[in-house]
Amino acid sequence: MITALFAPAVSAQNQSEQPTDDEDHTYRIVQGDQSFEVRPIEGDVPVEEFYDYRYPYQDRDNPSWGRSFSSQGTIPLQQDSTSILMLYEGPNGVSLIAIHDKYHENPENGTAGSSVSFQLTGLPENGEWAVIDDDYDWRNETVEKDDIHQLSVDHRAGAAGNDGEPPEGVDARLSWVWTTGRSDGMAYRGLGGEDVSITIDPAFNGNSYHRYGDDRRPDEDPDDPEEGEEYNGTIDDWQVISATDGGEDYKRIWFDSLEQEVQIETIPESEPVTASISGPDQATAGQNVTFAANASTDSVDSYEWTVDGTPVESTNGSALTHAFDEAGTAEVNVTVSSADQRATASKTVEVGEAEAEAETQATGDSTPGFGAGAAILALGAVILLAARRVGS
Repeated sequence: MITALFAPAVSAQNQSEQPTDDEDHTYRIVQGDQSFEVRPIEGDVPVEEFYDYRYPYQDRDNPSWGRSFSSQGTIPLQQDSTSILMLYEGPNGVSLIAIHDKYHENPENGTAGSSVSFQLTGLPENGEWAVIDDDYDWRNETVEKDDIHQLSVDHRAGAAGNDGEPPEGVDARLSWVWTTGRSDGMAYRGLGGEDVSITIDPAFNGNSYHRYGDDRRPDEDPDDPEEGEEYNGTIDDWQVISATDGGEDYKRIWFDSLEQEVQIETIPESEPVTASISGPDQATAGQNVTFAANASTDSVDSYEWTVDGTPVESTNGSALTHAFDEAGTAEVNVTVSSADQRATASKTVEVGEAEAEAETQATGDSTPGFGAGAAILALGAVILLAARRVGS
């Protein structure tokens, strides 16, 4: 089910930045039988500012920075007990953003925190981590660790640290835990290529790689069964945020499952359909000749044939067998239709006279004023006359 919730787009402040070389691409997200086109939220600031991750160790000299340990730039898009995916297009390109739960300035107004793990494969080779929420544990050795972020060797750009290797064949395993009234998430930049295909294998709540307040791994740090209910909430919905109306609004799309994999990919630009006609350049009036339509795609919906502008039925669509009525120059056209594209091809054919007419005309030209029968009678008379003269 797709439901649109329209609201003012998240605003972004202007900032001087080098323009990106990324071309415009169309994206889709697929989970099982669900497949839908997704448009990036557009902004004028880098994704780091759009996400606006706040934690006190990032800017100790700025007391207004706060201790939210959450994304404050995306609060208008966040919902309690809900994870969201979105694409954001800023001056440095297109980024994939994931945010879990909703930040509340007063934690008592929020729902209990939870835990989520994502295993990501297919991350663009030239991409980078713009935000890993929370990555403060790598910046300050005195802070007790909570989240686990395991990044493969080829996908550590932009990260402040690494917690070990992810499973074999996986580019990154990000595992988050958070408390009441906070959010967690990430932003990965570099989705501007033509062949993006990222897979997310999710594990929500008790299926997460690690979970506070859970005693299934009590001896493995940082799982901690002593933690209380503030970490034992649940994520109940998984949504996609997609821009609408030229980026001025957005809509929410609900995934059917919290367990099935999700693919984020570019939709290939369809090449224009082209058509051509193969067949004879010459024909004889009254005799059948066959023409074949050739298209640059296999997914052709229909073929429309005309001869000198008059529609002609074809028995098998891509081929036309036709007898021209009279001699002269004829034009054969075919229009090929595929999805929302059409292409037309033309072929000029020189049509000669029928064989009987041609023979009659040829004989008439050699014996003006006489038909074939008269010529034979005349020849017989000449032979008879010659025989009589010999006999006399």
